[in-house]
Amino acid sequence: MNRVRENELQLNWEVRLKIAVGVVKGLQYLHNCVPQVLHNNLKLTNVMVDAEFEPKLADYGLAKLLPNLDRGTSSPPECFHSCSRYTDKSDIFSFGMILGVLLSGKDPTDPFFGEAASMGSMGGWLRHLQQQGDAKEALDKSILGEEGEEDEMLMAVRIAAACLSDMPAERPSSDDLALMLTQLNSF
Repeated sequence: MNRVRENELQLNWEVRLKIAVGVVKGLQYLHNCVPQVLHNNLKLTNVMVDAEFEPKLADYGLAKLLPNLDRGTSSPPECFHSCSRYTDKSDIFSFGMILGVLLSGKDPTDPFFGEAASMGSMGGWLRHLQQQGDAKEALDKSILGEEGEEDEMLMAVRIAAACLSDMPAERPSSDDLALMLTQLNSF
């Protein structure tokens, strides 16, 4: 996404959605393993894409082995409380950050979220825009295209906002996300 922000690479909505669907299907696979596998460190730098923009998840489960691993800005709020433990809903929060970046083109560490957005975070900003009926303001202007795509992107903003809920129980499961995202476009 750094190359996209620097205008070195163009990623249209179809490609961004393809990446999001691939990431959530990877999470779905991990979450449905027995015993369940949690990624524990999901962020854009741990999503690799091949020449066809098929995503591959990297570094999953390593956080259990390396507890001091820096998760950065994609860490869910519950991970900052010593009494809480990392769950599949924590991975969903991190996925919401990735989806938010794919939609907005903004880096979650952008000072915009602490200053101009006055919501303090990407999740707060997306939820605020959605509640105000201004979800279109969240979209990267370089991907605005056809009417049908815009409707898909606005639905994806709602999905990202749900993933970024401060309450883990309010976040969708990876199974629900896979269904929601694949229904946006036929893959």
